[in-house]
Amino acid sequence: MTHKNKINRARRKVSLVLSFVILFEITLFLTNGFARVENVPEFWKTDTVNPDEFVSYRFPNDIIFDINTTSKIELSIQYETRISNRQAFFSFNHNESISLNITSKTSMKNFGLPNIPSAPKKGSFQLRYQYNCIFRIQSNSSLENFTIRYRKTHQFGLNSKINYSVAIFEASQEAWELVETEEKLNQSSAELYLESPLPEIESQTEYYVTVFEFTTAPFDWTWLIFTIMIIGASILSVAFLISKKDYFQYLRKRTVSIEKGAHRLSLDKVLENENRNKIIELILNEPGIHFNELLRKTGLAAGNLVWHLDILQTFKIVGKKRIGNFIAYFPYYQKNPISNVDLKLQKSKLTLEILEMIENEPGTWNNLITKKFKVDHKTIHYHLSKLQELGLIKLEKEGRKNKIYPNFDSDYYKHKNNAK
Repeated sequence: MTHKNKINRARRKVSLVLSFVILFEITLFLTNGFARVENVPEFWKTDTVNPDEFVSYRFPNDIIFDINTTSKIELSIQYETRISNRQAFFSFNHNESISLNITSKTSMKNFGLPNIPSAPKKGSFQLRYQYNCIFRIQSNSSLENFTIRYRKTHQFGLNSKINYSVAIFEASQEAWELVETEEKLNQSSAELYLESPLPEIESQTEYYVTVFEFTTAPFDWTWLIFTIMIIGASILSVAFLISKKDYFQYLRKRTVSIEKGAHRLSLDKVLENENRNKIIELILNEPGIHFNELLRKTGLAAGNLVWHLDILQTFKIVGKKRIGNFIAYFPYYQKNPISNVDLKLQKSKLTLEILEMIENEPGTWNNLITKKFKVDHKTIHYHLSKLQELGLIKLEKEGRKNKIYPNFDSDYYKHKNNAK
């Protein structure tokens, strides 16, 4: 074989390998539509992404940004030059054309914000930022169906043996807010990835998104005492949800002292206001909803929302308390009907579904739960640890299996049974 033929053969092998890598990365997330791969020579790119199109941008420093959309997107994306070996996949299910600006930097201080948000914390875990890649996202249109995925590999800065959570921050918040994050397995590639449906992105508002990793924190006795106090004050469970009509009847019939202060309104006038009606309905449907969620769902300006909440608190129609780094709002009762345990369950649909399975099938075990919900066993382990931490389940060794039972001696179940 001549030297020239050897070179050509080597080139064909390299070309074949590169084609396989590109195909592998596309099929990791691609479900339908036309795939387009672009090698970007700089750390920024402006482009038009068409409906039902999948595009994979390859930036310098082994950075990959994938995007899939059901509508037209005018995209502008820029990475800080110090970022390397990072990957993200943005998926949008949107009906209208949008303009999307994305900037990525290694740290929050590089965005020039006046105040740096504190790291999130979850139960006995504190979370730390080690990922060195934060997205700032701004759209000219509100986005409801927006999912972000990260490949969980060392190649892109994530350790397959560590638990992570996606978090989001908006300037009106004090701290990062954790987003429901699932660890999934790509069946064709046997590769793990993180998937998070993000909460609604408001138009012309800057949001920051990144990945935090779980680390075990020293036991927080303050958190435990606070939780016990709240549970001790609870008289009903999360099941105590009533209609707005029934709640209004309750408000009109109760006898409670109200100091109106500067508010010269009657109770009927307070309840007739359309904006306050909407706020009350949201709080009744989602006890424990926090200020930023109310802000997003009412569409009110922050000052107007504060004003209406002040009226509702003055007339003892809603109550509030601080839970971690945010303020939670509840229907007003002389004793708060929602405990921190209920709040934590409400924040995770999968955790609640697992608890319901254990209630219905006492004596089940990890593998059966994993098969039922069809998620990775590490994800199930994480949710079971959360339930153990809240004292809602107990494990009993039977043979080679750790069987799982609901802990009916917990305050949660006692309050739940008393409410029936």
